[in-house]
Amino acid sequence: MLQPNRRVLLWLTLLALLTRLVWVLLVHPPGEYVFSDMRKYLERAQEVAEFGMRVGHREFAWQAWGTHVLLSIPLRLFGADRLEFAAAMWGLMAAAAVPLAYLLAARVCTRRGAPEVIGVAVLLWHPNLSNAGYFLSETPFLCFALASTWALTRTLQTGRGALLAGCLGAVTFAVRPQSALFFLLVAVTWLVNRRRLAHVRVRTLVMVALPLLAMLAFSAWRFQAHTGYWAGVAENANMNLTAGRCHNIVTQAYRTEHEMTRALASDNTSDGRRVSLPNFRLAWKLPSWHPLAVRPVLGEESVRFVGYIGDPAIHREIRQRCYAASTVWQQIRMSFVNVMLSWFLDRQWPEMEKGREYFLPAVDVYSVLFQVFVWAPSMIGMFVGVWWVRRRPALALVAWQIVNSIVVAGIFFGTIRLRTPYDPYALILAVEGALVAGPVVARVVRGFRWPRWLRRRG
Repeated sequence: MLQPNRRVLLWLTLLALLTRLVWVLLVHPPGEYVFSDMRKYLERAQEVAEFGMRVGHREFAWQAWGTHVLLSIPLRLFGADRLEFAAAMWGLMAAAAVPLAYLLAARVCTRRGAPEVIGVAVLLWHPNLSNAGYFLSETPFLCFALASTWALTRTLQTGRGALLAGCLGAVTFAVRPQSALFFLLVAVTWLVNRRRLAHVRVRTLVMVALPLLAMLAFSAWRFQAHTGYWAGVAENANMNLTAGRCHNIVTQAYRTEHEMTRALASDNTSDGRRVSLPNFRLAWKLPSWHPLAVRPVLGEESVRFVGYIGDPAIHREIRQRCYAASTVWQQIRMSFVNVMLSWFLDRQWPEMEKGREYFLPAVDVYSVLFQVFVWAPSMIGMFVGVWWVRRRPALALVAWQIVNSIVVAGIFFGTIRLRTPYDPYALILAVEGALVAGPVVARVVRGFRWPRWLRRRG
């Protein structure tokens, strides 16, 4: 663990505030980019701001509730149409991620200068800056996941701040329930190191777990109040799981058989209640021999049915058909493709949306930078963190974040948009992976028997 440089922390915070607020207030105000998912989040937030958290509306269970409730706070305070205050809140959360990444790196890294490199890299990491310009879950998840990881790392190292870590984790779960796997892996880390971490007592664990369990219970109750059944937090998980196991590009739900029959007759993939996955569409256009090609199991681009788009029984029946029509190997291959789309081939959405490509070149450049300079060393760092779970449990927590993102992507699907909130952890692991792999590579290079003519020049 390294001591953070207060001057560096101050400069990173000030520059993060300046760049993020200029972005969301002047360059790319999210209120001017309200369509698709952003429109749904904003509509729910405005209703919560005006009428409170009413139950019984199934649409409110479509996505996890944390994002639209956070978005409703400035709208409740300043007015449902004062989107500039909501934009400022998104900018502040995006800015907070920069000093949080620096503080986390200082607790995890062992080489002097590494936290500063990571802090500057996160400050300049345009994909997360770009996400702040949309009312999406990426920005609050980036902020609260980093905050909870830092707090959990501090608790693991000192035994202090357990309740704060639990509360930050609870907000993270409310924004994206997929973070539950990470918190389970944190518990595994403590279990493996319980004798070495004598300062982390049972009382400490209870203080961390209570807010998380309370948030899980409330989210499950809220889901049941909206949908009428238990076993869930957000109904879009049903559709996402079907897409991940069937590799359909579009999901279309119709109110009547007549509407669906008419769509089938005209092969219309744009009507009904429709959800499309742009990353799958990119992979669908690849030739069949390509290792990342998406090939719908049921043979068609769209999955169509009559009923609610998130109905669990309907999706369960569709997945059963997909399992019957595919082999175990095909399912494994689909998971591999899902994960690879997080890193390769895919382009960041919403920037890739038709007619909105003005900001796409910048995020495309960062996609290449990630693939060339970050991906391989971060994978080394991830394996090192998991392997050294006893030696360096703090590094293991950062590694578990990437493991969490890979597992979730493999089961459901992966996109650059969903991956970018995890990029600060990848940057930390890339630095640590390079420090571990560098001496090994140097020894291999020194020990290699070079041709005589090269040795003469050497």
